[in-house]
Amino acid sequence: MWNPQWYTIDSFLNRIPQNVFHKELDSNASNIPTSPDELQNLHVLARSSFILNHKDIMAIKTRRQIFSLNITADDYYKLYVNGHFIAQGPAPSYHDSYYYQTLNLGTYLTEGKNVFAVHLYYQGVINRVWNSGDDRFGFAAEPSFSLKDKLVWKYHISSAYSGCLTGYDTQFLENFDSRKWDEAWNLPDFDDSTWKKMAPASWQDYTLIPQPTKALDIYQIRPSKIKEIKPGTFLIDAGEEITGSLCLKAKVTSGQKVRIQCGEELDESGNVRFKMRCNCTYDETWTLDNGICTLVPYDYKGLRYAQISTEEPIEFLDIYFLVRHYPMNESFCTLKCSDTLIENIFQICKNGVKYGVQEQYMDCPTREKGQYLGDAIITSRSQAWLTDDTSMMLKAIDQFASSARICPGLMSVVPGSTMQEIADFSLMFPLLIKQYYLFTGDIDTIKIYLPVIDRMLEHFSCFEKQEGLLYTVNDKWNLVDWPPNLRDGYDFELGERVVSDGCHNVINALYIGAYKVRQELYNLVFPTPDLGTEHKIYQLEQAFLDKFYDPEKHLMTDAEYSTHTSLMSNTYPLYFGITPQSDRNYTADWIYKKGVSCGVMHSYFLMKALAGQGHYEQLYDLLLSKNEHSYYTMIQEGATTCFEAWGKEQKWNTSLCHPWASGAISILIEDIAGIRLNPHSKTGYKLEPHIPDNVKYFELSVRFRDKLIHVKK
Repeated sequence: MWNPQWYTIDSFLNRIPQNVFHKELDSNASNIPTSPDELQNLHVLARSSFILNHKDIMAIKTRRQIFSLNITADDYYKLYVNGHFIAQGPAPSYHDSYYYQTLNLGTYLTEGKNVFAVHLYYQGVINRVWNSGDDRFGFAAEPSFSLKDKLVWKYHISSAYSGCLTGYDTQFLENFDSRKWDEAWNLPDFDDSTWKKMAPASWQDYTLIPQPTKALDIYQIRPSKIKEIKPGTFLIDAGEEITGSLCLKAKVTSGQKVRIQCGEELDESGNVRFKMRCNCTYDETWTLDNGICTLVPYDYKGLRYAQISTEEPIEFLDIYFLVRHYPMNESFCTLKCSDTLIENIFQICKNGVKYGVQEQYMDCPTREKGQYLGDAIITSRSQAWLTDDTSMMLKAIDQFASSARICPGLMSVVPGSTMQEIADFSLMFPLLIKQYYLFTGDIDTIKIYLPVIDRMLEHFSCFEKQEGLLYTVNDKWNLVDWPPNLRDGYDFELGERVVSDGCHNVINALYIGAYKVRQELYNLVFPTPDLGTEHKIYQLEQAFLDKFYDPEKHLMTDAEYSTHTSLMSNTYPLYFGITPQSDRNYTADWIYKKGVSCGVMHSYFLMKALAGQGHYEQLYDLLLSKNEHSYYTMIQEGATTCFEAWGKEQKWNTSLCHPWASGAISILIEDIAGIRLNPHSKTGYKLEPHIPDNVKYFELSVRFRDKLIHVKK
């Protein structure tokens, strides 16, 4: 454990950390504090100089000593050493389990004067990304090596940034004024004599733990196309959807302005659609100084296109995109197939995961940037296959478990300070732990989080009636599927944050499923069965069938007193093994014939349910579907990353990079190529390919536990 001194600026010296957490529907939520405007969107530059002698430098060169730096910040930092960008972070987390990073600095240090320069950021707004707006702003940094003099940190609040909020209070736009910026601020010889000294944060209340995940990959890519669409206006194409920012270098005279508009797609006129479908508006201004100026935005966007416009001629010296994502070696997982549609589906899902996983799993890199539990079920499984790395999955498990401090029934998005609760997602928490076990065989992790599962189930049991089923779970959203217009006519009234009185199918199927997965995990840990829970599961299943099973249709209805049979009401029971054994093949056939009349996320469970019954050719056929609700629709609409919905017009605020749609990755790997996770086997998997006979060529390579698995037909 690292217990350093935190430093802050004058504005936060006397502020008292605030509790921003509450249940979403809590009547006292209006008492949640807000930051004053002057403490929002703060860009603070901090630096400290130090001297290294010849002996120190020789120790570095001969590797007799590792020169590293422990560093963290709330909300965020970017570290430079002698002008060289080193890293950024930390991953968002709760203050009582806050992350720090250890960075190797050896190659960037020099004999004589050196400087640590840190660009700190405090957003100050309650949102899904940061635990901000809580009056905690500061940072801590300690080198591993001894210095003759103690580091003295000085700071300056930059006024170069301005702009309003966009997205769901996700980020401030960055109107950047180069006239208010000194690009030499991070160099050793910069004169900081007028800067103020940072002071120890007397209120520091952090418990620091090493960040368990890797630092982001951050690199430049050149535009695939730059086109002047009219005098002074240039269209810049990254070639595919990315997560990152547009960077510029120009030679100008003072006061000239560049308008920068970014977006995921073009509009009907061929201009960038900067007022995006996802409710972000990326429209910013860069004001230039005399001479050569550079623009490297601090925050990031989800984008493919950028459009820059100038009223006066400007000489651009460089134009590039700065890309960021969690490390992904593209060669770790590849797929080739005679069905080019399958290749394309795999690629857009792969890209969606690549750009949708940053320091945490995200719903999207635009509107929310939030780590949602339901999304993580699918994204984490895809990411584990694509990277052979489960550290992000374990971090997510721990953070969702930590949200029990707010409600034992768990939050649906963590660790951001916007409280959002979705019952469906909370009940999927056991699936996330099971998933981690399947990839790792780690039983110790199950032991840690079983009590969290039990408390979560106990929370939902408060909504049970006599037969054990849940009624009117009104302290959280009941989602069923998203968006609501893709719920296949689900016959139970559910508004946003509104739950009708009564008993409906999906919430109970997920409740039973949570108990069944919990029992699977319990049996892995303890030699003696939990007979009480087994009996409860039996009672719940019988009550479920009594309430929802239609013996004439051999299907499940949506709710008590309803005769409607939707996909959701039959997929989840089939997936969790609640459907009577005699009806399972019939239900699978019915689901296949009905087709994917559901949202993208639910389609994952639909296809997994078909696979569970051995209906692999039907599953493959649905993947290749060219109906409205299909990956084909995404591709036809120009997708390079998987969408939030099947098509751009199928949801009113659609994100065009949404890794919850990446379920095809695990389906193709596990159910078609047949690499079945099996922690009990020596290799951790069993190979049972189910490649359809009509597929002429199929070749999958994937790295698993540091070994290459190759499936070829």
